[in-house]
Amino acid sequence: MAVENYNRREQFTKPHLEHKRHLPELEKLQYQIDEVLHSISLDEAGDFMLASKVCCYTTADIISDLNIAILQSLKIGSFSAAEALSRSSLENSINLILFSQDPTSSRPKSILLNYFKTSKIRAQKWHRYAKESNNAESIERSSDFEQSLDIIKGLFGDLDPKTIKGWPDAYSRFRDAGFEHFYHILFAPASDSIHGFSNDIFNRIFAEKLPLSEEERKEFVEGQMAEKISFAYYLATHSVLFFCIAASFIADRAENEEASEKFQIIGKALEVMIMEHETLTKACLDIIEPAKESLKEKQRSSEVR
Repeated sequence: MAVENYNRREQFTKPHLEHKRHLPELEKLQYQIDEVLHSISLDEAGDFMLASKVCCYTTADIISDLNIAILQSLKIGSFSAAEALSRSSLENSINLILFSQDPTSSRPKSILLNYFKTSKIRAQKWHRYAKESNNAESIERSSDFEQSLDIIKGLFGDLDPKTIKGWPDAYSRFRDAGFEHFYHILFAPASDSIHGFSNDIFNRIFAEKLPLSEEERKEFVEGQMAEKISFAYYLATHSVLFFCIAASFIADRAENEEASEKFQIIGKALEVMIMEHETLTKACLDIIEPAKESLKEKQRSSEVR
């Protein structure tokens, strides 16, 4: 059933494309977060241990790199790249929150232990394959790699798996950081952008399957693309926001009130943009609700018969 008096281009496509105007502001806010964060000292208040400092500095630089790349991807129209990079940015912001809130440095030790564990497993798998394929060069290189990992791990004398908890999965990290809700509405949906873009493939096939004229199909596909662009901006905005949130945790622990206040102002500006996305989504759902209910009623009637 079609929605009466519904103009898809005016009521769906154009409003979703309006989010592109946020890009200059997102670039400005990302720069401000990076600038304020680098003004915070971890050598004074907060009792940051060495491992925690290294993890905070390194992860913050990684997130900044990712976010700059996300915004550049939006600028050049590489929206799939923005989606994929946003998922990595979100995950690393959660990591940064966990690092910044750990007074014992057990989280940094956990991720280091996980690095050695997973690297050794990969080295062993590589070595086994090399032997099976009788590749002399790979046999030597994989063996050397595994041995070097053991030697380097020995430099970290306090990485005892008996006393250090394992590195948790992404869901557990979002939960432990207090952001489980966003695992479900952001991180999990964005996983498709890493593992095959099956949603994009589905949308293309779905558009071909619909009984539409060529003009209607073109308009429908334009709407799908606008929605994809909007989603890329939605993820990008959250990536910048979560960087701001993680940075604010560091500012609070370091007792830098000036930085904390600046992050609050930046966060509010980002939340206004996100609310615009949420409002549009609700409006679109409200428009199609009558048609959706009509289809449900038809399905119930057919089941009764």
